[in-house]
Amino acid sequence: MASPARRQEKRAGTSGHRKSLFLGGTVLFVLAAGLALGLAILLWPQVASGYDNPHGPYDAFPAGCAACHITHAGVGPGILSQPNMTAVCFTCHDGTGSIYDVVTGQFGAGSGNSVFHPVKNTGNPAVGEVIECLDCHDPHGDIVPGSNPPANYPRLLHSTDGTSTYNEGPAFCLGCHGATDRNFTGPDDTYWEDTLGNHVNNNSPAHYNSANTKLQPASGTKVTCVKCHDKHAAPSSRLLPATEESLCQGCHLDGNKAAHLTTRFNLTGSVHNVDGAGGSKLECSSCHGPHTVSDVATVGCSQCHYPNAGDRNAYKVQGSTSVLADPDNTKAAFAGAAGTGLGGTANTVGDLSDFCLKCHDGNPPTAVANTTTLVPYTIQFPATGFTSNSGGWNKSGYKSNGHATSSMAVKCGECHESHGSDYAALQKFPEDTAITSGECLRCHDGSQTGNGAKNVKTDLTKAYRHPTLDFSGTHSNTENYGNMPLADRHAECADCHDPHQNTGATASAPARSGAIAGVSGVSVNYGTSSWSNWPGDATFTLKLGVDYQYELCFKCHSYYSYGTSPPHSPSSGSPGFNETDQAKEFNPNNPAYHAVMGLSQMPSGYGKFVSPWAYDSRMYCTDCHGSDSTSVEGPHGSSQQYILKAPWNPDTSQAGATGNRGTDTSSHLCFKCHGYDFYAGSGTGATSKFSGGGGGGGGSSNLHALYKQSSYVHQQGCASCHGAVPHGYSRRGMLVTTGDDVPSPYKTGVKITGISAELPAVGNWRKWDCTTVSGCH
Repeated sequence: MASPARRQEKRAGTSGHRKSLFLGGTVLFVLAAGLALGLAILLWPQVASGYDNPHGPYDAFPAGCAACHITHAGVGPGILSQPNMTAVCFTCHDGTGSIYDVVTGQFGAGSGNSVFHPVKNTGNPAVGEVIECLDCHDPHGDIVPGSNPPANYPRLLHSTDGTSTYNEGPAFCLGCHGATDRNFTGPDDTYWEDTLGNHVNNNSPAHYNSANTKLQPASGTKVTCVKCHDKHAAPSSRLLPATEESLCQGCHLDGNKAAHLTTRFNLTGSVHNVDGAGGSKLECSSCHGPHTVSDVATVGCSQCHYPNAGDRNAYKVQGSTSVLADPDNTKAAFAGAAGTGLGGTANTVGDLSDFCLKCHDGNPPTAVANTTTLVPYTIQFPATGFTSNSGGWNKSGYKSNGHATSSMAVKCGECHESHGSDYAALQKFPEDTAITSGECLRCHDGSQTGNGAKNVKTDLTKAYRHPTLDFSGTHSNTENYGNMPLADRHAECADCHDPHQNTGATASAPARSGAIAGVSGVSVNYGTSSWSNWPGDATFTLKLGVDYQYELCFKCHSYYSYGTSPPHSPSSGSPGFNETDQAKEFNPNNPAYHAVMGLSQMPSGYGKFVSPWAYDSRMYCTDCHGSDSTSVEGPHGSSQQYILKAPWNPDTSQAGATGNRGTDTSSHLCFKCHGYDFYAGSGTGATSKFSGGGGGGGGSSNLHALYKQSSYVHQQGCASCHGAVPHGYSRRGMLVTTGDDVPSPYKTGVKITGISAELPAVGNWRKWDCTTVSGCH
């Protein structure tokens, strides 16, 4: 690109006394060729007397001009004493004739700087060859209008955009870095493009506010740019004198009245790692473009802070005026996107959650720098190795999850801090405890009646519960659930729910519901292993994002978590017993199991069921385990042992045993699915396929209800024959005998002392196929 001839001129001052000395690089003597040097000396004070500056005073010593100009022996243009303008300036500004040394500590090869304003003829090849000292400084100075006595602008500043001249404030820098490409000639004629083009911001830029005394340099130039950029050279890119976070924290500290105190980055809980710790990469300018961030007085505090506790739909950016930059292009203020408001709330420009998802969407911004787009750094997240959920740093599912779509949507800033926190994951509130409703229970404790938040605290404080509120400080998003030490076992909300991915979507067994979407679990490949050879060749795999509800349960309640040393079951009461292995019990290779993992093995037409249950129905763990009194789904807590939805007492020596006709009712657990009248009432007939009579098989008697008849009043419970842990077993029908080599929970209440090695076909049971303790048969 052809560059127009650059004018080198002695700029006219406001008094109009100056005349051009140079035009088009050709020296034009103001005086006629025949005038003597003495006449020039007599006339010069009339030109320079109002312009005394560090290069003068000329009226007291007119011959001082000779420090830079030699009338008859000049070796450079403009009768300069040196071959070029830079050499003239360096005559003094190398530390020998001025306190402002721009050679040794700035442009010099040994300065330690790697980035320079590309001033011509410095002698350092790393500097570049584009501009001259005269493009930023007028050595003779421009007078400040109205000054009396006349005074020059500080540092003799003078720049132009080709139309207007600028002597102070950010406009001085914008003369070259503004909307006008000055077409400076250089190695590739792209200096304006190389410096990212237009830096003008018309939306009340905070850092351009030259009236802010905290932004003004001590020189009095009011050029606020130099608070962040060195003038001549710097050790860092973009003429930054230090790392970006150090620059920002130089002003944004306690007591400095700067918005968002960066002392938040010193908190020990968690921070946005602007210092690159842990493998992350982002800087303050990734979120707050220093040239685009608007003044707080313009945007107002409510752009980031809720004005009051009831205004949950705050956190909206205000058009093009924002304290936030668009992370995908920090040359623009963040404006979100119209219509993307959470909870159905109409937005004209978006909200802060849209802003957070600019990086946390699985496709973080990639560095780019040109005249239209600036992403200063490629955003990098630490390779954290999350084990609690599938999303990790990617929260793109948040906008469609339950927290975002409710009528009182929860936005990022309600749960997370922006810069630093006393708690993990930038959480705004502490961990939930029985005493303090923290990060989750502050909404889910029944206090938020208008936003649809379900009250789970009631269940979590019941007698039998997951120990969410019993332990603190043991959960981690990267913890190893496999063979977890017993002392570290816990059940925090994040172990079972991903708050960014959970939804209200329903499902049918065994598929997981939306409430546990994205949470991790354990899948099992059983191979040929069964109850009798467990674990055999079974293998376990941590799965980030379960497909089936039981995979979530297996994460803690299986061989994967505790191997052969299961912990005590707190929901079994006192003294209780150790937990059992649900992965072993629900193994589809077993002869019998409730149909949680595998298809039901119950023959067609077998048994009697309560609608909508049938002989081939699939089940969830939560069909039995959950709240006994609230509408909240999930096994948070219950007043019943084992966190069951209804009473289950397998001890058949007690009057309240489940299935005992004398004291039982249809509200007991088994009868949520199995017909009460048939199993514990007076049902008769062979339609259950469990029938027989006398010594032969195939009778018409309902053997489950037989004890109801006057001659067979035994009043035995379900566990008299079936396992007290009714998940699955090594024998068809989950029939357990007193002699089985299994832990005590499985045999609680059992009355069968012996059973036929080969169980009869369905419908052909005989009295002697099993023997029992005295009092039965």
